[in-house]
Parts: sequence; C-alpha cells; structure tokens
Amino acid sequence: MKVVHLLANWKWTGPAEPAANLAIALRARGHEVRFLSGRPPRGRRNWVAEAAARRGLAVTGGLALKKHWSPLDTFRDVRRLRALLAEWQPDLLHCHTRNDHLIAGAAAGGLPVVRTVHDGTVPRGRRERANLSRRTDFLLCASEHVRAEVVARDLGREDRTASVEAAVDLARFDPARALPDLRDAFGIEPGDFVLGIVARIQPRRRFDVFFDALDRVAADVPRLRVLVVGRGTHMERVAVERARQGVLGDRIVFAGYRTGDEYVATLGLLDAKVFLWPGSDGSCRAVREAFAMGVPVIAARVGMLPEIVTDGVDGLLVPHDPEALAFAVRRLALGLGERDAMAGAARAVALRRFDLAAQAERVEGIYSAVSRRNRRADRVG
Repeated sequence: MKVVHLLANWKWTGPAEPAANLAIALRARGHEVRFLSGRPPRGRRNWVAEAAARRGLAVTGGLALKKHWSPLDTFRDVRRLRALLAEWQPDLLHCHTRNDHLIAGAAAGGLPVVRTVHDGTVPRGRRERANLSRRTDFLLCASEHVRAEVVARDLGREDRTASVEAAVDLARFDPARALPDLRDAFGIEPGDFVLGIVARIQPRRRFDVFFDALDRVAADVPRLRVLVVGRGTHMERVAVERARQGVLGDRIVFAGYRTGDEYVATLGLLDAKVFLWPGSDGSCRAVREAFAMGVPVIAARVGMLPEIVTDGVDGLLVPHDPEALAFAVRRLALGLGERDAMAGAARAVALRRFDLAAQAERVEGIYSAVSRRNRRADRVG
C-alpha cells in the first residue's frame, strides 16, 4: 500500500516522534511510505527531518505545513499537495495534527483520509471539528476516552473510529541494553532513591506541586536524589529558584535536555518517575518510555494518564495535591518490595501494549478496511 503521512511541524515535539515511528514501522511491513513535515523558518534547522533521518526515514519537503493555520500558506500547500498526490498516486493520506488535516482534507479529492488524535482531549477548534466530521474516513485515537467522546459528540461514527495505543521503540527503551553510566555525573550513590521528572519546565506542568511535595518528604527519605530532566524558557523562575529555596538543596540535580542514549540511560537511573501534566505530547510518551525501562510512575489523574497507569499495580495515581504526591513518593521510596513489583509490572505493560510492530499491524488492518470501503464507494458512484 502507498501511504502519505503529513505532520504540520518542523520541531521534534508533540506527535512528531510517534508519527515518524509509525511510518518507519509501516515501511518495515512492506508499505511505501512518504513522510511530509513542516518547513522551518529561514536559518533554523529542520528538527523533524534530522531526527527522522537518524532513524532511516527520509522527509519530503516542498510544503510549508505550519503548525498554525495561515490562509496564504494553506492555499499554497493545498495546491502543491494536489500536484504531489497526482504524481505519487497514493492509496490514502494519514494526518497527525490539526493543520495538516485541514490541508489534506482540501487536497485529497477522492483519496481516503485517516487522522490520528494524539492528545488526551477531544479537539475543540471549529475548523478541526468540522474536518473530523466531514473530511475524515477513519479516526485513530490514542485514548479510548477520547474515541468514545468523539462518537458521543457526532464527530466520528462508531464504525469509523478506533483507539490505537501509542507505541514506543522497545528495542531502544530496553533496561537490558548497554547504556552510558551517568551515576557519577549526577552524583548518585549506591543506596540512593532516585526520583525523576521529565518535562518541559513551565508553570502549567505543575512544578509547584512537585517541589512542595519534595519539601514534605525530605526528612522521611534521607537518601532521596531528584533528577529534573528538561529545559524551558521559565526554568530559572519555575524550577531553579524554587529548588534553591527548598529543603533538599543540592540533592536536586538539573540534568538538562538529554537526547539519544543519554536520555534512555537517564530514565534507567530512576527508581520512580513523576508525571503531573501532559505537555505538547498528549499521549504521555514519557510515561510509556519509563514503563518500557521498568520504571513505575506516579501520575496525576488527568488526561489519558489513568488509562496508562493502573493505580497500585505499575504506578500510583494522585490528585494535584502536594501532600498526596508526598505520600506516594514515601510509599515507593520506603517500600522496596512493592516498588520492585511495580517496576516489573510496568515493563510487562510496555511489552504488551506499547509495541511498535503491533501498532503498525493494527493500523495496517485499518488502512486495508478504509481502502476497501473507498473502492466500493467508487464502484457504486
């Protein structure tokens, strides 16, 4: 099957990695896949193209594919995409964000359009909702809750929607794999309980709750070591200053933005991970990656997190409350047996639910069904 994937962004953020990974997995199953991503501003690197190339996936340019709607750029992209589709003759289009969906819907002609909603909430924009209901042949949702709500709001039919679990590269996120040893770099010693948070450092990610909880638990967990992994324009105010004012002091280590094997190795150092608010990637990929590394997760009861984390089995679910989070940290820090059991359960969940090859096989079946239905419609027409 010949498939075109579109991603309206040039940054390696949000759905970029899941979209690229799916395209790669589909190609491994023998499909001809073309991947189009956004064009960066003049003088900026194309992060999507570079990251995809490292994974062996070539990205096709020629379209602006901006993250946000622009009348002139949209008009040009629709015209250019129509020409490319006439040249390539694909079987269907697969969209991953609001704006590429708008462009594909206008350019598709008679081609079927598949859309993935990577977020844990139902799209709210007027144009996007109209596109979902009028110009989508099949809708894939990373959350079953979102899929059910889409159907309830008449944005998609029951037989033309499905929840498809977001996947991660289990070969890359494998705790048995040889990885760099970063313990000395982060000042981690034998016997430390290493708690991590991996997120873009900004106020809405609830770092206030995180640091307040750490102050409450510091005296009870003397070997607590905290890794804050990420960066952000508000990092100094939101995190660094707050950590400096807190009880833990230099036991909080700012690990910065990590990539490649260093990122995987950093996850592997954690005894537990905290995740309080989904960011640009609503599918909560960082939680899935932690599970793949056998790391239990303390997560908030928001978005699709309760669909990923099973309370008391592979992690703990808490409200956005410092005392509740502190209680959960104490529980895992002091309960070695329970923590080890959760770590094993987390890895098992990842193997069972987050496998890329299994995701690609599921999507392949949906493609086939959509293509057959489209051919029948053409014959009737």
